[in-house]
Amino acid sequence: MTMRFCNLDRLVHAMDRLGLDGIVAATSNNVYWLSGFNAVAQKSDEPRPIAVVLSREAPESPVMVLPDYYLGSMAGHAGWIADIRPYRAVMTQFDLPSRGTGELDRFVPHGARPAWFAGAAGHYADNMLAGLDRALRDLGLAGKRVGFDEPRIGMRLDSVEMRDGYGAMMSARAVKTDHEIGLLRAATAINRSAIEESVDAWVPGMTWRDLEMTYRTAAVRRGGFVHDPGAMVLSNGSDSPTTAIAAEREDFALEPGMRIMFDCHGCVDLYCWDGGKTWLVGGEGAEEARPLAQATSDAMVEIEAAMRPGVRISELQAIGRGVYRRHGMPGADDVLIFFHGLGLSHLDQEIDAEVEGSATGDFALDSGMLVATHILYPGSRRERMWLEDIALVGAGPAESIFGWDFMPHGV
Repeated sequence: MTMRFCNLDRLVHAMDRLGLDGIVAATSNNVYWLSGFNAVAQKSDEPRPIAVVLSREAPESPVMVLPDYYLGSMAGHAGWIADIRPYRAVMTQFDLPSRGTGELDRFVPHGARPAWFAGAAGHYADNMLAGLDRALRDLGLAGKRVGFDEPRIGMRLDSVEMRDGYGAMMSARAVKTDHEIGLLRAATAINRSAIEESVDAWVPGMTWRDLEMTYRTAAVRRGGFVHDPGAMVLSNGSDSPTTAIAAEREDFALEPGMRIMFDCHGCVDLYCWDGGKTWLVGGEGAEEARPLAQATSDAMVEIEAAMRPGVRISELQAIGRGVYRRHGMPGADDVLIFFHGLGLSHLDQEIDAEVEGSATGDFALDSGMLVATHILYPGSRRERMWLEDIALVGAGPAESIFGWDFMPHGV
């Protein structure tokens, strides 16, 4: 069995806090977090139709329900979940009489059958819902309060009381295990190296689209994956001080002295990277940029020094804003300072009374959270200053995992 890298104790605590007797996790990130199973998608643009069922009373004995065609991949996966239950799926030959468990011979050869295979054959279901219903009953969850991270599934199962399970999963994922922290360090290292290579690749005449392609190529060459679109997120071409997301087809020349805001997204082993900092194209205007750059760097240092379990982000925002005031920078109230978690998503936090994907409210930090801190001093493309760092919260000052200083490239 492989090491279980999910924070199972925290999930049980979240279930207890929310009054959930069980969880059915069916969204891709949550299935991976619980099981460690990340086989190639049979339909790459569709979520894998897999679910993990877990009881609060017996969290060490979850059930994994998956399409029969994934049994071969599962046979080569050294996971910790021992109760694997297949169901007939898209490759089923409906024009022929069913061969029952004999159908599984198509997917797992006799010489490669793991210990769980006999039990899997004994639980072969006609469809996913039938497999989930039996798993819920076998775990003693019939009639109980069960949280679902995918409500479309919960609405079709009348054997349990459906509850929202997405918050419980995100709450558990917010605090990282050592293994997860290692994955996030590796992802951040890819991001840093790709940014540095992109900056070094600049030549006069290079455009934003050229830069983005340079970054994407550098990240993928290092084993990462980038989103389509969205490898580089912030809009940099406008002289407006407004904050905007890069348009899909945005392009402009990278002129010396422009201040490019690197906010880069991607992942490796499904764990995300995020962040970056300002680049002064060609190093032009470095001396005049230095006072603001130093204020921004000092703001990040003081914010991360204050990151402790229980501290709220409003307190951190006030600390950062105070640094700008001490440095005598005008417009301290216009500086944007905001935060989110990071992990299998660019949030990895429980969402409180907001729509999925939004930044949460004035949340409190917890030990083991990985936090993305963003600081944007607004201005034109020759005035703005941007810094986003990733830090691990612990008992003392938070630890930056980027491994570089906070001063811009080119200063």
